[in-house]
Amino acid sequence: MKYIGGALKYVFKNFIFIFPFALLPSYFFAAALDLESLELIVRKLLAADSDVAFIAVFNSFSLINGPRWVFGVISFACMAVCMPMLFAFIERHMRIGARSFKGVVRRINYYFLTTLVMLIIALAIYELWALVASGLIYASVILFGGVACLVVAIVIALGMFALLAYIFTQLWLWLPCLHITGYHFMDALVFSSQTIGSNKKRLYVAVLLPYLAGMALILAAVGVCGMYEIIVPVFVLIELIYILLFLYFCALMYTAYFDAAGEERADLKKRF
Repeated sequence: MKYIGGALKYVFKNFIFIFPFALLPSYFFAAALDLESLELIVRKLLAADSDVAFIAVFNSFSLINGPRWVFGVISFACMAVCMPMLFAFIERHMRIGARSFKGVVRRINYYFLTTLVMLIIALAIYELWALVASGLIYASVILFGGVACLVVAIVIALGMFALLAYIFTQLWLWLPCLHITGYHFMDALVFSSQTIGSNKKRLYVAVLLPYLAGMALILAAVGVCGMYEIIVPVFVLIELIYILLFLYFCALMYTAYFDAAGEERADLKKRF
């Protein structure tokens, strides 16, 4: 729980400075969500009904889904612009203790390309994962029936979430290593794997648990939306969840890196 606490502490302590970087990506990310498919999934879960189509499952997982793919693309573009500035702010703050926007825009040239490449890799991994996860869950619908199908589908979904978290854990420190050490892509990947070392389980928990909690909150919000037919408040709630997850996961990269690399964080030094 050390990494979870450290990342959350950084987010809430510096929220007023970093939340502007998350507004546009989170807004379009929430807009890209296929609420109809998610509401159908929630309704089926509550009714213990396993009759669901493959496309509904895939649209619930995929970020670039059929009905709202334009918003997904815009969200990706916003992340490609906002994340480098956020990383520049966090890295400068943790490295020298300066909590200001000075030089953040100028640093975007240094962070942009590496961040864009990592976003493309992460999106490709996630969309492939979404396709496989949807296929496995739909296979359980075909092979089983009733409550047994529901149980198997939930187990498969949880297992696939655990697999996704494991895959991303292997890559989690890659971007901070690229930014801080200046290594080339493959050298940074090797160094990031060596750096995390025995802390890999701790990082895995820090990636998996908040992600599962965020998804559970989103499903609960969508369930309320379908039950009471309220759209705008639920959309705002989902956007707030995405903002917190976005900031948390970005902060986690650097809090985990500085801890694993044994580097002193200037932002934690007491000022007298």
